[in-house]
Amino acid sequence: MKKIKDLVGIAAGIVLAVGPYTFLHVCSDMSGGSEMGGMEMGGMDMASGAPCHGVPAASLVVGIILIAVSLISLIIDIRDKDNNLSIVSTALDVIITAAGVAAIGIPTFIVGVCSSAHMHCHMVTRPALIIIGVIVGVVGLVSLAYRVGLSFKEEVKKDGRVLLNEQPQ
Repeated sequence: MKKIKDLVGIAAGIVLAVGPYTFLHVCSDMSGGSEMGGMEMGGMDMASGAPCHGVPAASLVVGIILIAVSLISLIIDIRDKDNNLSIVSTALDVIITAAGVAAIGIPTFIVGVCSSAHMHCHMVTRPALIIIGVIVGVVGLVSLAYRVGLSFKEEVKKDGRVLLNEQPQ
C-alpha cells in the first residue's frame, strides 16, 4: 500500500506539473494579433486575460510538491522498519491529501477556468484536474486511515487492553 500510494503520488504529480503545459492545455491567449482580441467570451474580457491562464502555474506548484512529498514518503517508508518515523509519515500523508484537495481547488475555487462551456480549459482541463485531485485525495486518506488504524492498534496492545475482535488469553 505504501509504495502504491507513493507511485500514484509521483505519477499524479508529473501529470499535474506537465499536463496543463501540454495535453491539458488551457485556452490560448487571444489578445495579441487574434481576430477575436478583446472579444468578450463567456462573460470574460479575453484582452485582460482569462482566469484559466493561472492554472498551469498553480498546477505546476502542486505537482512539484506532490512529487517531492511522494519521493520523501517512499524513502522514509523504506527506512522505517521500526515504525520510529510514523509521525513524519503521517504528516506526509496529510500533505498528500491536501495536495489532492489543492488539485481539485485549482480549476474550481482557487484559480478557476473560463465560464464558457465550449473552451478547452472548461471541457478538458477542469475535469482532468478534478479527477486527479480526487484520486490523490482518496489514496492519501486511505493511507492516512490505515496508518492511524495501525497506530491505534499498537497503542491498544501496549496498554494491555483487549481489542474487540481478539479473544482474551
